[in-house]
Amino acid sequence: MPGRLPIIQPGPGIVPAAPSPSGGGKAGTVYFASLGCPKNRTDSEAMLAQLGQAGYEMADGPDGADVIVVNTCTFIDASTQESVDTVLEMAEVKQSNPEAQLVVTGCMAQRHHQELKTELPEVDAFLGTGDYHRILEVVGESAKRGTDIVTDPTYVQGGEARVNTLTPWSAYLKILEGCPQRCTFCIIPRLRGDLMSRPLEVVVDEARALAGAGVKELNLVGQDSNSWGRDLPGKPTLDDLLVALDSVDSIQWVRLLYSYPAKFPDRLIDTLTGLQSFVPYIDMPLQHISDPILKAMRRGVNGERTRRLLDKLRGRLPGLSIRTGFIVGFPGETEAHFDELCDFVREQRFDNVGVFEFSPQEETPASQLPDQIPEEVRAERREALMLLQQEIHLQKNEERVGTVEDVLIEGVHPETELLWVGRTRGQAPEVDGQVLIADPGTAQFGDIVPMTVTEAAGYDLVAEAL
Repeated sequence: MPGRLPIIQPGPGIVPAAPSPSGGGKAGTVYFASLGCPKNRTDSEAMLAQLGQAGYEMADGPDGADVIVVNTCTFIDASTQESVDTVLEMAEVKQSNPEAQLVVTGCMAQRHHQELKTELPEVDAFLGTGDYHRILEVVGESAKRGTDIVTDPTYVQGGEARVNTLTPWSAYLKILEGCPQRCTFCIIPRLRGDLMSRPLEVVVDEARALAGAGVKELNLVGQDSNSWGRDLPGKPTLDDLLVALDSVDSIQWVRLLYSYPAKFPDRLIDTLTGLQSFVPYIDMPLQHISDPILKAMRRGVNGERTRRLLDKLRGRLPGLSIRTGFIVGFPGETEAHFDELCDFVREQRFDNVGVFEFSPQEETPASQLPDQIPEEVRAERREALMLLQQEIHLQKNEERVGTVEDVLIEGVHPETELLWVGRTRGQAPEVDGQVLIADPGTAQFGDIVPMTVTEAAGYDLVAEAL
């Protein structure tokens, strides 16, 4: 059954959404398909809040929905294909409900809206990455079909309302938009713009609103989180933001995602050591370790500096979990370069690793580099590195059996009511493993409680109440 959207208001300064087409009350139902990264999810949540304020209710599925929104990704070829497939699927749904409005937003709309307008006449409107806050201009009875609002991405979230779609106790919190880096393989600055930090008071107000709604865990997201504040008046730093978030009542865990390795000052490490809410977890996409490849990627760091930073972080932050990501098959990557990367992964024993095949994007310098690697070689290298990390991950999980760890209990397992699920401090939502709980004791959903790890179950852990 459709349901009202749980809208979270960050503060009294919120500008309310436009009224519903009927002048108030229910305006219809909306279904969202949000693809790609957590940053995309936060944009979807802001759109959902606007639609909810205008009287729309959430639909369980696309069939019969009055408005269907697909928030797309186009970071690599695989994500573009997923986005296209999803739009085509929603267009097929619309054939049985011609009055439904189909809106395509996000990175693929920003990048390919001109071609998509021709190829997908079923789409009623396109919204770019910096235009999602204009969602109410393209839905409703008064909206003109064929609307195309795709401008330069210069908009960053202010103090809008939002809907938290993760869990009642955990949320993503976007701290910036765009990216100041210019890695040769990455199209994000073209699609999302340059660095646009959200002001400190705006981020903190949203954190307080989320805490007031029951959220206990904040996962900070931004394309390069360490650069937060460099573009703001007075040039505050990420340290200032983390200290401010540390004072928000009821927020017990703050997790830092997407830290750029070339800019991780000692000052930031000093700050992290003194925060009560910071969980010892850092997501730092390293991409590679071989100096020639890092230089070709334009990462601004070399292998030696990377190792020194990792040693420093682990030495200063006890119990630190590190998640990272690597690109294999980058142009010019030899077998020796790949072997160096594998040796590095064995040496560092990261807690979680994502591995991506190089995906040449036409608008990036890397697509024009010589010595492009054949697709089958890229696939073989990805599989080999993933198998290596799988072995390491399983070993590390087995080493945790018998330890006691705090677990955020999130709910019933989606496949069986006999198990509950949760996460430790070292497990970020959606991308890492989880904790399977057969005996929660007296704990309730949303509690953070110490539990004994009793078993390693692949990428997951099994735990029980003390």
